[in-house]
Amino acid sequence: MPKDSDVVLIIVVNGQPVHIEARAHEHLRTAAHEALNKTGNSGQPLDNWELRDAAGKILDLALKIGDFHFPDGTKLFLNLKAGVGG
Repeated sequence: MPKDSDVVLIIVVNGQPVHIEARAHEHLRTAAHEALNKTGNSGQPLDNWELRDAAGKILDLALKIGDFHFPDGTKLFLNLKAGVGG
């Protein structure tokens, strides 16, 4: 049985979904960084990316995952910021 602090996030990086097992005490930045690593997106630093929820709201990567109260299977979208990458 998973701990209350565990949540599985689906982070879509440039159209490619990856499952990330996240912990409530970790910063959202940790999950975003793991998603970039799993998808092989290492050409741009994390600071050049934005993480948004399904409604399009930009999420603060400095906040802890537990602050968002995400249910398992929450889909988030990680894309390069406008004007970055060419």
